[in-house]
This record gives sequence, structure tokens and C-alpha cells, in this order.
Amino acid sequence: MEHIILFEKANQYCEENQFDKAINCYEKAILIKSDYIEAYYHLANLHHQIGNLDKAVRNFKKIVALNPDYSKNHSNKILLVIYFFLQGDINSALETLKILIDSNPCDALLFNMMGGCYLSLRQIDMAIQSYEKALEINPDYAIPKHMINSLKGNTTKEPPKEYVKNLFDDYAERFNDSLVQGLQYKLPFMIKDVIQNASSVSRYSRTIDLGCGTGLSGNGLRMISDHLSGVDISENMISKADELNLYDNLYTGDIVEVLNSIQLNFDLFVALDVLIYVGDVESIFSAVHKYSNHESLFVFSTEIQEESGYSLLQSSRYSHSDSYIMNQANGKFKLVKSENLVLRKEGDNLIHGKVYIFISI
Repeated sequence: MEHIILFEKANQYCEENQFDKAINCYEKAILIKSDYIEAYYHLANLHHQIGNLDKAVRNFKKIVALNPDYSKNHSNKILLVIYFFLQGDINSALETLKILIDSNPCDALLFNMMGGCYLSLRQIDMAIQSYEKALEINPDYAIPKHMINSLKGNTTKEPPKEYVKNLFDDYAERFNDSLVQGLQYKLPFMIKDVIQNASSVSRYSRTIDLGCGTGLSGNGLRMISDHLSGVDISENMISKADELNLYDNLYTGDIVEVLNSIQLNFDLFVALDVLIYVGDVESIFSAVHKYSNHESLFVFSTEIQEESGYSLLQSSRYSHSDSYIMNQANGKFKLVKSENLVLRKEGDNLIHGKVYIFISI
């Protein structure tokens, strides 16, 4: 009966908001009784409560595998929606959402999730209607506001920080597999060679990986850096990067705010797939220049567009024209090299981008 004692102790820890201890007890109970569905459910629910979405879904998958009918008897079906969504069963996710909305018609989160489901099915009008309903319920809800702008082609200077943070906090657990295997994202593994082919400098005293994510670029940058720092807006991404033991310092927060906070100069700035989540990049260029040493390198990638300026795309990312980037660099950086390349796959489509290497002046 040890598993029951651990389960009850975990529940007590939850009531006392001692979540780490609760998780530990639930996991020990499951080790003793591998088909302990109640423990899996409480563990999934706790992870969902504290924002560990991927761990919540992982435990929920085990529940469904043990007893597919179990989840249908519980009032909290949000995890079931997430499970269906990640499995690619969007129609089942929508059906579950409709049941939830029938009993919770003023829950903006549910309509936001419904918008995401319709967007996955490329039913743009239905997605917009769902996001607008979420915004009608909660006018301050930043995520559906950004999604409506992207779907209607209303370009903004930048997305809400809440949107970017939530996106990558939720994505952290499956980020590497999704980008590398699913989307064939190769740039982080090429970046060392890209930099060395463009510069005669073999090593850099201080490097900072802007928007480091889970640290995909860390191994290559570590090879050419005496000191390597990383910054990301997502705490969950930073936790993953920290596990690699490649970075000397890791910072959580907005790139410009972190640079202004630590006030350190660097010889190499790298920002891969970062500017695609920012429209107006003037503040980033200014901050990088401010904390550059003599002839520091600034290496980054963009999604490209022909018309001047920048645009918010239906993907909710931004594209930038070459002329816009050159205008931002004017007076701060000199172009060393730029190269067009395929950044990743998205469904059957290739996403075309550009890598720039600038040197500070």
C-alpha cells in the first residue's frame, strides 16, 4: 500500500503549494504501481497547473494508453484537447472544445485554443471568428489579438511578449525534435562554419547567443568561444539549454532588456531565427551595436520578402526585406557577407531566408 501513502502525501503537498515534493511523490507512486491512473492524472494536472505543458501531455498520453475511456469521465478535458492536438487529431480536439464551451461559454482560453485548431486545418475564417470571440471575452488577451493581426495581414512592430514567451515555454520539451527532425532545421549546426568562412578570426573572447532556445547552436559556438552566454525569453527553453553545460551564463528575458541589464561587451552576437519574431528590429540593432567591441560580428537570420520594410505573416512570424535590414545597419555595421538559404520546411513548403554577417563600425 506504499503507493497509496505516497499518493496521499503528494495530494497534501499540493494543498501546501509544495509542488516539487508533490511531483516527486506522484512519480515514486507510479514507479511502485506502473498502471496507477489516478497518480498519472494528478501528476498531469499538476504539471498543467504550473505551466509544464509538455510534461502534462506526456502523462496524459500514458492515461489514454492505459484506459482510453478514463479521460472522458473527467470534467477537466483541456488536457484531452492538447493531447488530440499534438497527436494531429484536430477534429477530436475541436469536438472536445465544443463540449467544454457549451458549459464554459465565457472562457477566452477555450476560444483561443479553438482558433489554433481551425488554423491547423487552414480554416482561416473560422480561426479568426474564434480568436475574435476570445478577444471579445477578454479584450486584454494578447495572444488572440496577435493571431488576428497575423491572419488579417495587419503588420505590427512586434508581437506581445506574452505570446512569444508562452509559445516557447509550451514548445520547449518537443522543440529539438520538431525543428531538427520535423522541420529539417539545420542552421544551428552549420553556424560555426558559416562564421569561420566569413571571418579570419578563429576564436572569440565573448560570444552571446541571442534567443538561444534549447541551445541548438551552443555546441558550435562553444568551439569558437572562450566565454559563451545565452539569453531567451522562455524559462523552459533556458532550462533545456542549461542541461547541456555549454553556456557560461544564461539569462532569461527580452534580448534588449538583458543586454542593457548586464552591460557587457561581446565580440560575437548570434541571433538565429530570432528576428522572425520581431518586426521593427531597430532596438535590437542599437543594443547590439552599443555592446559591441571594435569589429564585433553580428550574425543573424531572417525570413525574406521582396517588398520594402517588414510584414507580419499568417504564420505569425515576420519577414524582412534586404533593403530594410541594410537601412537598420547603416551607420552601425558593415556587411561582411549575406547568403540566401532554405531555413526549414513547413508542411510541403520550403521557408526561404537569409543569413547576414555584419561587423561593427
